[in-house]
Parts: sequence; structure tokens; C-alpha cells
Amino acid sequence: MKRRTLLKNFAVGAATTAAPLTSILARSAMAAENNTRLKTLFIFHPNGAVPDYFFPKAGTMALPPMTKPLEKVKEHLLFLDGLGYAGKPHTHEGGSKKCLTGFGTDYPTIQSPHGLSSIDVQMGKEDWANRDQTQITVPSIQMGCGTKWGDNFDKRISFDKGKDLHAVDDPRILYPQLFGGGGDSSEQAGDANLKILSAIQGDLKRLQGKLGQVERERLEMHADSLTVLEAKLNPNNSGGGNSSSLCTNTPDLMQFGTGGNDALWRTNILGAVSDVQQDLAIQSLACGLTRSIAFSYGVSVSPIIVPGTSAGDHDLSHQDADAHTTSKIWWMAQIANFIEKMANTPDGADGSSLLDNTIVMTVSDLGHGNRHNHFQVPTFLAGGKNAGLITGRSIDLAPYGATGVKGDQNTNDKSINHSDVLATIAEVCGYTSCVFPTTSDNGNGRIHNAWKGADMP
Repeated sequence: MKRRTLLKNFAVGAATTAAPLTSILARSAMAAENNTRLKTLFIFHPNGAVPDYFFPKAGTMALPPMTKPLEKVKEHLLFLDGLGYAGKPHTHEGGSKKCLTGFGTDYPTIQSPHGLSSIDVQMGKEDWANRDQTQITVPSIQMGCGTKWGDNFDKRISFDKGKDLHAVDDPRILYPQLFGGGGDSSEQAGDANLKILSAIQGDLKRLQGKLGQVERERLEMHADSLTVLEAKLNPNNSGGGNSSSLCTNTPDLMQFGTGGNDALWRTNILGAVSDVQQDLAIQSLACGLTRSIAFSYGVSVSPIIVPGTSAGDHDLSHQDADAHTTSKIWWMAQIANFIEKMANTPDGADGSSLLDNTIVMTVSDLGHGNRHNHFQVPTFLAGGKNAGLITGRSIDLAPYGATGVKGDQNTNDKSINHSDVLATIAEVCGYTSCVFPTTSDNGNGRIHNAWKGADMP
């Protein structure tokens, strides 16, 4: 049976209300071996850093205190020192706006069909316009961990023609939206919405009988991963025995009424939320729901108290470097786990991992957290092996930059616009409609040489 015919049969004839997941798994299982597409994951971490504590010295990979938790994945990383955000203001909120769009408030007229749109949204729209080829079901995903504090436009990093997009931080809402086709969001339906796989077992068995061995193994891999994810989400899971189950440890949100937005960013639950949200993002990419995700760890000026500290993250960023390090290492440890999971997730018949096929970029709202500048923004790339990205390196691009226009703290400091990195990622991934007018003049506003292993843009 032809792939398209089989997909159509399951999309139309599946017997359950969870049919969207059947179609998703079928499409992913039958993806052509030569049709593995590059994906992108943009990860925000709040309140900047202390550059000397964040970046390894150029030419080395001896990780300083803030990035020490990345030791186990450092072979997959490319640190990019010397990046700055163009335009004003040099504030937390200004950096949140610039980090994925490249625009400050002094660019009031944007000559682009996208208006003020972040890279994740621009990529998603192009993929959606070509969905017959990309086979995605969601243009792009905005999600995160601990994003509800200060839930307003100047704390967000994703934009669609000037409209700010909230990063959903509750996996109990996000999972059925992505894998269950929306569904009933009522309290009575909540438990069923988190057990989508149970509802489609008959469909999966019929599908397995029609697939070849390689496709069947791919289907089983995705289904097994989602089984683990559902075990973490379901409070009455009798088989998993998972003591870190999100719903076991999370207070009932309804008991807080209008004051309940802090429930998912309390210190004792942050790790569980981070773990499940990472799994959701990974399966969304691996199953082909989307090719682009913006993932926010907290928001700018975040007061979240992360595990291992006793003060808010923002307050610590305004103390000395050692104090800020106590909170920054928690965010970096989460990102390290994220990257490690992706490296262990198969993606394609050639033995590649999801990390090999995904370009990861970290961004923040500030460069130096205490000085409130947009110079030396704490940025690194990860993965991208099949995009030609040469990792296991740290380079300083500042000597090749310009002065005075990139959020510099001092008049003579040089920097390369971070939009050069955004534009390079878009080009490498094959996008043709993404626009970042604030790219640097140097190197035509790209970092292709650095991408391929050089120490210069």
C-alpha cells in the first residue's frame, strides 16, 4: 500500500477521538529515509550571566563556573563570545524582544512581510506554507518552564507580526493540545487527555500489521517514548511507580484561584516540570509535529528560586559573580540534560540522533546580568552535526565586530550582531523567507566560516 493511501486511511478511519496521534505516529514511522529535515530549538535562560564565568576562553573548552554543568555535553557545543543585541533599550525587556527577532524599539518600521516576528515563527510559517512537503501539523511551538510570572508582552520572546506569544509551561495542557488534536479541556476530561496512547491501542496494532520492519520499529520507538511521558503526567499511574510524577508533586491549580499562576514555578516542582516539558519538546521534533521550538526557562527579571538557592534568580544576578553562579548552574544543568536526551534520541535510518539533526541556540535577555548591557550575550550553539556545525569549541567573534552599535558596555568594545547567527541558522536549514535587517555588514551578516570550524565569522 502506498504511504499516502495508508496515511489517509488512518487519518479518516481511525476509531478513536485520539486519531490525530495515530496519524502523527504513522506519518513519522513511514517518513522517507532521505527525508530527515533539520530542526531548530531556541532556549532562553533569564537574567544574563557574568561573561568571564560563562564563556570558556577562546580556543579552549575548560568550562568556567556558570557553565560547568555542561561538561557532559561539551563536545556538542560551540560557544560564541562577542555577540551583542542591536538597538535600544539595553534592558531585560528589550533583550527579551530582541533575542529571537533582532529588533529593538529604535526600529519602528520593519520592512518585512513578517512584521516583528521571531525566527521560530518565521520558520514555522514557511514550513506551514510547504506542509505537503514538511508534513508538520504545528507551525512552531512556544513552550517552557516557569513562564507564568509577569505573564505579559514585555516578558515574552516569540512574536507574530508584533503579537507576543505566550510560552506554555503546563505540560498537562500542552500534551493533549499537541498530540490529542485539542480535545475536551474540561476537568472531567483531564485524565483522559493525559492517556491518549491508551485510547489508540487498537489503531496502533492495525498500523503495525501494515508496516515493514524498519517502519514498525520506528513506530514502537515513538510510542514507547510517549508511554514514558504519559507515565510522568498521570497522577494515578499504577505501572510506572515514578515518584517524580508531575501531577503527584504539583498542587491542584484550582485551589489557588486567580492567585495560582505560581504553582508551576515553585522550587519543589521546577525539576519535574522541566523534565516533562523537555520530553514533550523532544517528541514533538522527533515525531515531526514541528521543526521549530522556542523554549523559555523562566522570563526576564524572573524571581524564581531555583533548587539549591534561597534567593530569587533576578536578585542573585545583581549580586557578585559567585552568587549569580548559584542559580545559573541550575538552568545550565537543565539545558545539559535537554541536550543529552536529544543525543540519545534516534532520528533517521542512518543512525543519526535528534541532536545531529537539530540546531540548538541559547539566548538570554541580557549580556552581563548586573550591568544590564546587551554585550557578550551568553550564547552557545549545540548539535547540528548534519548541518555541518563544528562543535567542541569556544570562539570570540568580538575582534571582527564593530563598536558602539551592539549594546556595548564600553565605547571601544566590539561585537558581532547576534542576528548574524539567526540568519545563518535560517540559511543552513534551507529557509528563504526569514528576515533579520539588523545583521552586521561584516561577512554579509553571517557566520558561515565560524560554523564550519574557523575562528572568524
